[in-house]
Parts: sequence; C-alpha cells; structure tokens
Amino acid sequence: MKITDVEGIVLRLPEVRAIGDGCQSILIIKVHTDAGITGIGEAHSNPLVSRAVLDSPLCSVSASGLRRLSIGEDPLAINRLWDKLYKHSQTYGRRGAVMHVISGIDIALWDILGKVTGQPIHQLLGGARKTRHRVYASDLAPPEPTPEALLEQAQRHVANGYRAIKFGWGSLGADPRADVREIGEIRAALGDEVEIMVDMGFAVPLEDAIWLGRALAEHRVFFLEEPLSPDDLPGFARLTAVSPTPIATGEKETTQYPFIDLMDRGGLRIIQPDVARVGGISESLRIAAHAEVRGVRVIPHCWSTDILVAATLHVIAVLRDCPYLEYNVTANPLRTDLLVEPLRPANGEIDVPTGPGLGIELNEETIARYRIDA
Repeated sequence: MKITDVEGIVLRLPEVRAIGDGCQSILIIKVHTDAGITGIGEAHSNPLVSRAVLDSPLCSVSASGLRRLSIGEDPLAINRLWDKLYKHSQTYGRRGAVMHVISGIDIALWDILGKVTGQPIHQLLGGARKTRHRVYASDLAPPEPTPEALLEQAQRHVANGYRAIKFGWGSLGADPRADVREIGEIRAALGDEVEIMVDMGFAVPLEDAIWLGRALAEHRVFFLEEPLSPDDLPGFARLTAVSPTPIATGEKETTQYPFIDLMDRGGLRIIQPDVARVGGISESLRIAAHAEVRGVRVIPHCWSTDILVAATLHVIAVLRDCPYLEYNVTANPLRTDLLVEPLRPANGEIDVPTGPGLGIELNEETIARYRIDA
C-alpha cells in the first residue's frame, strides 16, 4: 500500500471573531492510498498556514513541504514516516506549525492502520484501560463574566449532566479578585459535587498568579490553567512551589521536549498536550510515558472538532491516570455537525469509539457548506 495524496481541507465559519475559540476555522487532513483507504486527521492550528506547510514544494533537503515527503510512502510505517517528516522539515520546523501538520498526518495514518486491521486505534495501542471517560464541559467565559452570567452558564451545564465545568478566556485575568469572588459564588451555588476548573487563556503577572493559586484553593478549584506564559519556566517553578491549587498548562507546546522542561524545571503536575498539535498520537504517547514515570497527570487539551475528540479518546483510553476528557460545549457547527454520528457525552461521560481506526465518518454536507479555497 502506498500514499497517493495528502489533502488539506480548510473549513471556516462565515464570521470568525477575536475570541478564544480555536474551532472557528479548521484544517482536515485526508491521507489517500492506492488501496482506496483514506485516513482522517486534523491539524489544530491556523489552517491557511498549515495548508502552506502541507503543499509547499521542495526548498532544500531540510525544508520540504509535507505532502511531497508523504506521497509514495507506506502509510502503515507510521514511525518511519513520522521521522522522515520531522527530519526533512527541520530548517523551518521542529516545533509550531510544522508539528501541527505532522500531528494531523499522524492521526490519519493511525486511522488507516485501524481500517486496514479492522481494529480501533486504542486496541492497536495495547488495549483500553477504560472505554468510558468522565468529561468536563469546557466553555468560554462571557465577555463580561458577571456572577449571574457565569452562574447561569454553570447551571445549564449541570442540568445537561456535566459534573465538571471549566470557565476560560473572556475577561478572566483582568481583575483576579473579581474572578475569585465569582468562582466562589458558583461554588456556593453548585455545592461540592461539581468540579470547577479555571483557564486564564493569556498570562497574568506572576504575583497575580500566585495570589490566584492561593485564593482559588478556598473554593476547591480542580486546576488553574495557563496563568503564565508557556515560556516562563522560572515563573512556573515559583508558582507550583507555593500554589495549593494545581497548575495545568501545555496546550501551546509541540513535541515531547517542552513537556520535559515543564515537568522537570517548571514543577508541573498536570500537563495538557493537544494530540492535533504536539505530533499526533505517536508523540502524545511519548509525552505520556515521560509524565507517567514522573507521577504527572496528563489531561489533554481538546478544544476542536470531533476528529480531535476521537483521537484524544483513543489516547486517553490507554493511559493509567487521566481523570477527564475536555469537551467543547460551544454551539459551533464545525464541532457539532462535522460527523455523520457526532460524539456526544451522556450524564457527564463519553464512550471511546469502537469502529476501525478513529471510528468516525465525516459529514460531507457540512464539509461542502463550510469549505473555502485556500
């Protein structure tokens, strides 16, 4: 079997807003083969940049577009092709946008392997430790997160069966004391049976982050996400040393190496690799192995389409300790309508797909509706 093409499909909502929703425009990757089997993947990034990475011609032996490198290769030789893509894009790659595209190709290759063997990906990874996972409702904070608006949001998710909720972005971080007061009111209204997470989105000053870590502990926040710049390893080290609230980060990182730094130098006890950014399913497993030997929890970032949801479910199915799947609950058709059978939680839990490969089928009507020429 040989790869005959790697296709990048850009989908975009009619209106894209300057908000913390990375699922307003997406890149689906289809890896086609001469056996008629097509693998599906996703690069969680800027889709037009990703298309350029995919379709760029040869510039040098270490700066080639990834489509050219993939055509003619055996799609079942996943490790070999991953190394080839990494090696021959190093001049402009190694991290960032190039690794996002490698992630999408890698996911599609695992999908092909599952379809060829008739097995779900988690079975190919050694078998699921869990086939059903708790989810947390991941939502954007209102532009002006008043206590009333945040509480209404939380109560709506609880009514829909969720027992864990994350508020993120919006105006969080503008006034840390107001943020803590609002989270306190939500905790008082919901009681102790619902977990609460807080995602700052962008960095706040270290002094504010330390204050938040201490103040949010009173309200039993499950984790405080991304309070500092991804590059501020000394700041994370200071914060994790004194914060009684667990600190989580990692969604903006690619490859295993920054995660080693976050754990060893930054003191992180919860890391959040994104399967469609870090290097796909293959690199996610390498990151998880590093975390396991350090006793660090992996709770992947998963804010995009059901392609990423499916890939993430297969990864966390084989982990020893992943308490939650992040689940985007926004009303976005690229999230809700992309599959023929969308992946939906029930009573705060979701099942790992059991069909071959990713176990999903794309809704071609949705693709036709939102597809744009890059």
